[in-house]
Formats: sequence, C-alpha cells, structure tokens
Amino acid sequence: MREQPVLLRLLIAALVLLILACGPCNLFSVEVPTPPHPIAVSSDSADQLESRIRQNVAGEPGQQFILRMTDAELTSLLVANLAKYDEAPVTDPQVWFTKGKIYGTGRLVNILPVEAEFFVVASAHIQDGKVMVEIEEVSAGTLPLPSSVLETISQSINETVEELQLDVEVTALEILEGEAIVKGKRN
Repeated sequence: MREQPVLLRLLIAALVLLILACGPCNLFSVEVPTPPHPIAVSSDSADQLESRIRQNVAGEPGQQFILRMTDAELTSLLVANLAKYDEAPVTDPQVWFTKGKIYGTGRLVNILPVEAEFFVVASAHIQDGKVMVEIEEVSAGTLPLPSSVLETISQSINETVEELQLDVEVTALEILEGEAIVKGKRN
C-alpha cells in the first residue's frame, strides 16, 4: 500500500522536472504577449519621467497635477533602476499600456533554478484617492501562476504603490494606447 504514494510522488517530481527542463525550450509555454510597437529604452526617457514625477510630488498642498507617462519612459525608468543592482532579478523588461491594461514582460534571472520568460497583465483603478493595481494574469516560464499568488502579488504591488503616493490624492487615471495619465492633487 505504501508503494502508491511513493510512486505518485516520484511521478509528480518527474513531471515538475520535465516542465522546468522544457521551459526554456518553450515546449509547454504559454504565449507571451508582445508590445504593439517597439519600445525604445533610453536614459533621457528615464530622466524625463523621473523629473516629472519629482515635480508633481513636490508641489504645494492643494495643487493639482497631471502626470503623463509613455511606454518608453516607464520601461526606461525600470531598466535604469534595475541597472543599480549587481544581480537584478529581471532582464529585458518591457512595460506598455494598451486597451485599459498594463502589460509587462521580461526574463526572470537569479530567482528560479533556470531563467524564464515572464509576463504580467494588470489593470488599475482608483480607490480612496489611491491607485490600486490588480494583477489579472502572470506566467513565469511554462506555467501560469494560481489566483492565490496573483492576489499576493497584487497586494504587494498596491502596498508599494501606496508608499509612492505620499501626500497625493489621485482623482483620475486613464490607460490609453502607449500612455498612462494620472491626475490628482497634493494633500
């Protein structure tokens, strides 16, 4: 009787190893979304977005702001921030806005036993004057992540976003083709 659980565990372990081994060769992989246009990464784009963020956050209380960011600016800022790490967990990131959604792709490195392509699909809305992000789909390598993991990732992102929104009340958020616009006022 004890043979079945041991055999079952061995089969599950073998299946997991097979999936991980075949992940890089994309045998079992899900289709990774691609941007609708090339996203050019530049330090100028990163600097421009960072400057606009600082200007909008540093205003007087009650002052309204409008922050626009393009695919290229956000991707460039992400690349610039990842470059500060000796062993960044992500390489080749790309972030783009389309059809009211936020998409992200890249390669996970230094996290899993093997490198794996990943993608994220998210939506964003305003709740109590703060931007809230909801992860709708995530895939790392060959397997989509379960909904419980999506909720945990969404919560982590929302906590980070909340920390970045100090002393501002967001009043509007639009995710357009190639651009996101955040409107609000300083508290």
